Amino acid sequence: MKRKSSNKYPFIVLLMIHSALLLYTFRKQEKRKTLLVLLLSHVGLGYIFEILILNLLDAYKYLPKIFKNNYLDNIFGAILSQAIYIPFTAVFISGFHLKWKAKLIFLLYFQVVERLFIRLKLYKTFWWSPLYTTGFLAIFFPLSDKWYELLQKGNRFILNASFYLCTMGTEININYLMAVFGNFRMGRGKVYTWREHFLFTPLYGFVQALITTWFIRRDRLRGKIQAFVIGLVLDWVLYRCGFLKVKNAFIRFMVRGVMVYMASWFRKFIYREIREENEVY
Repeated sequence: MKRKSSNKYPFIVLLMIHSALLLYTFRKQEKRKTLLVLLLSHVGLGYIFEILILNLLDAYKYLPKIFKNNYLDNIFGAILSQAIYIPFTAVFISGFHLKWKAKLIFLLYFQVVERLFIRLKLYKTFWWSPLYTTGFLAIFFPLSDKWYELLQKGNRFILNASFYLCTMGTEININYLMAVFGNFRMGRGKVYTWREHFLFTPLYGFVQALITTWFIRRDRLRGKIQAFVIGLVLDWVLYRCGFLKVKNAFIRFMVRGVMVYMASWFRKFIYREIREENEVY
């Protein structure tokens, strides 16, 4: 599944840098539960952005050359960007309440990294520009600060949005792993292309996460049962209509169970433990 390439090392270096930022933040800050929800919410937001810009509009292409399959490789690069590099940085900035001078330094940092990756042919742009990245991050970093503030205040809309985004991001991550290991494919017709798969799968993840959070948010035990059963029914309908292929039905059964468990955990964590943490401090 893997191949030798020097392309992967810059991605690994960035992974180490941003992981260090996140670990330092969690070590120094007291509101670790709130920061964890902030992080997972950012991952979900990042996936929505990447699905629109990368999957649908073909703005750019990542070239880590870790997987032989170009689409898996490209999406893996997107996951590193939207689930690690940018969210870890945003949590660091918001956790330490850094002001605009620090934000400008990070904006310059990402601008330099993106241009360097283009020069080293680790990242290829089509109609996208590094200046667009700077513009979006200039909006995202203050949004992160406000999201963190409202989480601490227990804002109902932000709590609900965080619950959905945490669940949706987890759903998309699990489905990506299932695709890597050959247990999950989506598309049309007899032959499913990877392009089709990565167009359909995010929409599938959005819907499954909506079903799961909707029923679990409304009711505990009955909601878990409803979310599990309806999720399986959706899989069965997609399979019968020819939009879904699975090698092992039991694995999909287990995936739905894991997602119901994770959503239940998110529900307790976000609506109870986050409130308790912010009441203490």
